[in-house]
Amino acid sequence: MKKLIIYVVAILFGAVATTEVNAQGRGNDRRVKSKKEYVKYHEKRQKAAYKRDKEIAKSYQAYYKTREKAYRDYVKRQHKRYRDHDKWYYDKRFHRRTEYVYFPAYRTYYDPYRRGYVYRHRNAWVFAPTMPSFLVGVNLGNVNVQFMANLPI
Repeated sequence: MKKLIIYVVAILFGAVATTEVNAQGRGNDRRVKSKKEYVKYHEKRQKAAYKRDKEIAKSYQAYYKTREKAYRDYVKRQHKRYRDHDKWYYDKRFHRRTEYVYFPAYRTYYDPYRRGYVYRHRNAWVFAPTMPSFLVGVNLGNVNVQFMANLPI
């Protein structure tokens, strides 16, 4: 009786295993062909997306270039100073730094985000987009500075 039950279970297991293998359809040429078609389709779509992204980037560059030119022209017409970093900021020591520049001898900060100076005037902190009068004749390339980040200025 035990042997009969073991034989029946073995036959059922073998039948289920072979139907599983046959149901998966391995070696089917139709499926391989569809995979190749999918890969080609995917590559084609990817190339089209890269091309579209390039065109979009080019259009953004053109837009910002014309916008910058229009802003510069506007500033000239209004007889205002173009708000760019001061010349000393483009020195190797400062250029491409994202931290605030602190001049300890003058108790003054330079804010590269707002492109201006923060200093004490009559017991209050003042922001000015132009250089304060006490820094005008100073060679800022030789002055002792500290770089500070995360200031609540």
